[in-house]
Amino acid sequence: MNLVRNLFFILFILTCFNSCTQKVENLKVISQEVFSKLPTTNIQLLDVRTPREFQEGFIEGATLINFYDTDFVTKVHSKFDKNRPLYIYCAVGSRSKEAGYNLVLEGFTEIYNLKGGYIGYQKYN
Repeated sequence: MNLVRNLFFILFILTCFNSCTQKVENLKVISQEVFSKLPTTNIQLLDVRTPREFQEGFIEGATLINFYDTDFVTKVHSKFDKNRPLYIYCAVGSRSKEAGYNLVLEGFTEIYNLKGGYIGYQKYN
C-alpha cells in the first residue's frame, strides 16, 4: 500500500512541476532595447500600475488595468486577445511579472514582461 501511495505522490509532484514549467515558458522578459523597436500603438500593451501612477506618465498605446483591482483578470480578458502576444509593464517589473503569471494560468499564451518597467522605459527613452 505504501508503494502505491508513494508512486501516486511522485506522479502528482511530477505533473505539478511539468504544468508549472510549461506555464512559466509562456511568460518572457523583454529588454528595453527590443521593446523600443516595437510600434507600441499596434501591439497589445497592458499597464498594470495604479491610476495615480498612470497619470504621472505611461507608454503610448497602453491600456491601464490596475493589478490590485479585484476583477483584474476579468478586465484583462475583456480587453485583450489571449491568443496574441501581450506586453505588460508596471513601475519596475515585479508587479507585472506577478500579473503575467496570473494571466498565463488564465490561458494567455504569450506574455512579455518589460524589464525595468516604466522607470526603465523612461531612462532608456
